[in-house]
Amino acid sequence: SCLTQAISTLRKMLKDSTKSPEFVKTVPKRGYQLICSVERLSPLSADSNTDVEEATSENEVHAAEIETSDAPSIEAATDTTTEVEPQVEPPKAQPKPAANTNNWLPRMIVLLSLLLPICVLLFTNPAESQFRQIGEYQNVPVMTPVNHPQINSWLPSIEQCIERYVKYHAEDSMPVE
Repeated sequence: SCLTQAISTLRKMLKDSTKSPEFVKTVPKRGYQLICSVERLSPLSADSNTDVEEATSENEVHAAEIETSDAPSIEAATDTTTEVEPQVEPPKAQPKPAANTNNWLPRMIVLLSLLLPICVLLFTNPAESQFRQIGEYQNVPVMTPVNHPQINSWLPSIEQCIERYVKYHAEDSMPVE
C-alpha cells in the first residue's frame, strides 16, 4: 500500500501515465521497473551536489540491476523507488492569486442573478389594464379587459352566478371593483 502510494505520487510528479508509461512501468505480480534513462546532473556547487551525485549513481546501479535481473523482488523495487524519489525536484508552489481572481467571478454572477429580479420588481411598473363594462347585475358591475374577446354568450350565466352570490352572501360584503 505504501509502495503503491509512493509510485502513484512519483507518477503524478513526473506526469507519467499508467497506460503508456515513460518512467515507471508496472510489472504484474513482481513490482515496478524504472524504464527511463538516468543521467548525471552537472554540479552547480561542489558541496550541495555531492550527495545528489552519490544518490544518482546508486540509482543507476539499482536501475541496471532491476532491468537485468530475471526475477526482481518487490523489496528491490521498494528500495529503488525510495531512492528515485529524492532525485525528483519537488514542484514549486504555484501562485494562488490566479485562484483568487477567478473566485470573485462566480460570486458576482450569483449576486447579479439575485439582484436583477429584485430590481425589475422594484423599479418597473406594470402597465395598467383598461376595462370595459359589459353589464351590471344586482348593482355589481361586470367588467372585462379591453383586449379580451366578446363574451356576450356568457352573460346569462354570469347574471345567474351573481344573483346566487348575492342571495347567499347578502350579509357579507358585496363584490367590489
